[in-house]
Amino acid sequence: MAEKRREKRSPIELAASYGIGNDPRPEREAKIYNVSSEGFCFTSDSKLKVDEKIQLAVDLDTTDEVIITVKVVWVKKNDDNKKYTIGVQIAEKEGPEFTRFMEFYNNSL
Repeated sequence: MAEKRREKRSPIELAASYGIGNDPRPEREAKIYNVSSEGFCFTSDSKLKVDEKIQLAVDLDTTDEVIITVKVVWVKKNDDNKKYTIGVQIAEKEGPEFTRFMEFYNNSL
């Protein structure tokens, strides 16, 4: 199978939280991994819908957090537990929050 990815992936793992639908408060926990400049994956207890846009509060380190808007591209239920792996694409690629996220990503390569 041919590799579809165009961007280099970073092995970093980040803590994050997000809200869904009518409850946008970032109270649902997520663990981000497989980060690129285009998107990333995260694990969560909640199943999201493909094409749904959410805002993730991403912990870049112990004192720095950014909020980025992402669009759900795919969702997979994990066989070994009750969590979901969710692939997202970064939906808004401008502004200070996105710039800080990209600086962190570039420094982690």
